[in-house]
Amino acid sequence: MAFARAMARDSSMVLHDVLAARRDEVMVRWQSLVQGPIVPEAMNPAELRDHLPGFLREVVAALREDAGVETTALPPERSATAAEHGEQRLRLGFSIEAVIREYGALRDAIVATARAAGVQITFRELQVLSNAIVSGIAHAVTEYTRQRDAELMRQANEHYAFVAHELRNPLSTATLAVQRLKNKGLLPAEDRTVQVLERALRSTSELVDQTLETVRIASGIELRRQPTTLESLLDEAEIGALPEAETKGIELRTKVEDHELVDVDRRLIGSALGNLLRNGVKYSNAGSVVEARGRIRNGRLILEVEDCCGGLPPGKVEEAFAPFVRLDERQSGFGLGLAIAKQAVDAHGGSIRVQNLPGKGCVFVLEFPSGRGASALPP
Repeated sequence: MAFARAMARDSSMVLHDVLAARRDEVMVRWQSLVQGPIVPEAMNPAELRDHLPGFLREVVAALREDAGVETTALPPERSATAAEHGEQRLRLGFSIEAVIREYGALRDAIVATARAAGVQITFRELQVLSNAIVSGIAHAVTEYTRQRDAELMRQANEHYAFVAHELRNPLSTATLAVQRLKNKGLLPAEDRTVQVLERALRSTSELVDQTLETVRIASGIELRRQPTTLESLLDEAEIGALPEAETKGIELRTKVEDHELVDVDRRLIGSALGNLLRNGVKYSNAGSVVEARGRIRNGRLILEVEDCCGGLPPGKVEEAFAPFVRLDERQSGFGLGLAIAKQAVDAHGGSIRVQNLPGKGCVFVLEFPSGRGASALPP
């Protein structure tokens, strides 16, 4: 009898009053709709309900707000409850279809509870209810897919990092073996085959290093900032590009305008600058000049690499920083250097651009904050 009285019809109530008074009843109806057809019957009720009672309060807030009734809760479109629910469903192994269907079941439970209370839902209330449910679905699915994609990316990065690390040891062994054979005179340094072998080993080593650097950046690892100087960054990049530059008869020049300490992730920026300088040497004409420059302006560090590649062909400027794009199809390589440079600068909150000099070459520019705590070095 008590339950019958509780279910007695009350035509004076409106939808938000019914939902506020009968939230538990709505959740019981919802649970009966989803447990079995949508989710396993054995699922823990507390985990099953999760954020849904909170989301229901937000639906009530949306109805009250539309009716001009004061409310303290945020409506679904301005709350993070549904997004948190979507993330929880991913952790529990729900499919996207199940997430969407359970919001549909919530709408059905709300309508059924209102009818049981004898409340006639107006068209306007139905519209507000539908908008709230759609908003909940959008936020839940968006966060679900974002977290899922992030996890897939993390797993892929772990795989790439593992493969790259496993390649390093045999690659180092092969490089060392070639060098020892050369030192013993068993491999003539001027032999064309030996030169091809050494070049192949360098290219493979470069790819392994680039893969590990790409994985590190993509994994969102926190920047490891440390004080350094422009001279140090440019000198290190120059040393890495020197062997190929000497082979091609290319002169490397460096120019530093400012002598201040900067706080950057030395490994990332060094990798970016090194890739640009090696690319400059690779694509420049034999006997030409490649110049690296560094300066600080208004708290921003500007690094430039100017080469003598003859300029970029049409269309290459726009796609220069995309992965696996080679600026010159006649050259070997994997087209990762510029993409890594862009990722490194992006991680520092900066930008990278290229100025095309048709008939002469290109100027690649890295620009990003120089970091806090910079101070002048003594002369």
